[in-house]
Amino acid sequence: MYDFDTVINREGFGSCKWERRNDYEKSHGIMPMSIADMEFSVAACVKEAVIAAAEHGIYGYTDPTPRFLDAIRGWMKKRHSLDISRDEIITLSGVVPALRVAIRALTSPGDGVIINSPIYPPFFDSITLTGRRVEDCPLLFDGEKYEIDFEAVAAVAAKPDVTLMIICSPHNPVGRVWTVDELRKLEDICSVNGVTVVSDEIHADLVLKGRHTPYLNISSDCVLLAAPSKTFNIPGLNTAFCLVRNPALRERMAKQVKIDGFENMSYFGHVAAIAAYEGAADWLDAALDYIRGNFETLAAFIKDKMPMLKLIDAEGTYLAWIDFRPLGYNERDLETFTREKAHLILDEGYIFGKAGSGFERINLAVPRQELVKALDR
Repeated sequence: MYDFDTVINREGFGSCKWERRNDYEKSHGIMPMSIADMEFSVAACVKEAVIAAAEHGIYGYTDPTPRFLDAIRGWMKKRHSLDISRDEIITLSGVVPALRVAIRALTSPGDGVIINSPIYPPFFDSITLTGRRVEDCPLLFDGEKYEIDFEAVAAVAAKPDVTLMIICSPHNPVGRVWTVDELRKLEDICSVNGVTVVSDEIHADLVLKGRHTPYLNISSDCVLLAAPSKTFNIPGLNTAFCLVRNPALRERMAKQVKIDGFENMSYFGHVAAIAAYEGAADWLDAALDYIRGNFETLAAFIKDKMPMLKLIDAEGTYLAWIDFRPLGYNERDLETFTREKAHLILDEGYIFGKAGSGFERINLAVPRQELVKALDR
C-alpha cells in the first residue's frame, strides 16, 4: 500500500544531508546516513495538501487556525492519551528554536541546565549560546542498556543556580523510551529542587517498543516540545509547537516567542501538519513497521558479519546507536575509516558528548536496498 523502497534522488534540492558533502565526498559517491530526516516520500495526503496550498497562489503570513490546533489536540489525545486545550499550544518554527526560547524564558544568564549525554548536539549549543552552563549528568551504560543516573541528577539539581533540566524523550541517540516510573522519579527530584523540566518529545510518535508517556501526563509544571517534522518527514516545512499547561510558564514562553520574533508560522507547514495529523496515521504505522524491518536487517548483518560491534536495542526513533569501540580506533580514526574506507557519512558519537565517543549513529529511515548497500560497504 505504501512505497518505502523507491530511492529518491535528493541532490540539487538543498538537502542538508546530501548537499553538505564536500566535492571529494560527492565525486566518490560517499553516502550520508546521518542527519535525521527520512529518505521516504511523504504520505500522499500531505503532498496533496502542499500542492493545493501552492496552487492557491498567496503564501502570506500565517497564524495557527482552529483546525490546526484541533488537529494537534486530536492526535495527542488519540496517540498519547494527552488532553490539551487550544490555549495550551504555542507554535514555533522548530524544536531547536523552541529549546532556546525555553532556556531564555525560564532561566537567567549563568544558570545551570541539566542534560543527560550522550545527547542531541543542539542541547549543548542551546545552553552555551544563550549564556547558560551545561550540567551534564551522563546516562549510565552497562554495555546493554542506558539508564538515567538519578543520584547524579539529584546532586546537581540541589545546586541553587541549577534551574532547568532538558530531557530527550524518547532519547536521541540511544533510543530509550522512558518508562512512567523513570519519569516520575525524575519529576520527584526536579520538583523538590525547584527545577523546571523541558521535555523534547519530537520523536514521541516514533516508538518501536513499549509506549511513550508525555511528560505533561507526569507533571503540569513543564514545557513539552513537539513537532510533526520527524513523524511525517516534513522538517523542511518548519513547524513545531510547545504544550504548556501551567499559566505562569505559558505566559513566560509566549512572551519570549514574541521577543524572539517567532509569532508567525510556516504557510506550507500549517497545511501539511493538518493533513498529516488528520490523515497520515496509517502511513506512519506502515513506516514504523518498515523501520523495524531495517533494524532487524541491521541486527542480523552485525551478528553475521561484524559480531565485534554492539547494536544498542532501540525502543524508539529511527536512529541506530552502535558501539564501535571494540575496533580499537580513536574517534578521529573511526571517522576517517567510515568516510574514506567505507564511503559512508555517519553521525560520529563524539558530537553527542564525551559519553558518545567510539559510537556511531546511523539513520535507518532509508529504503532497505540502500541500507544493505551501506552495510556491504
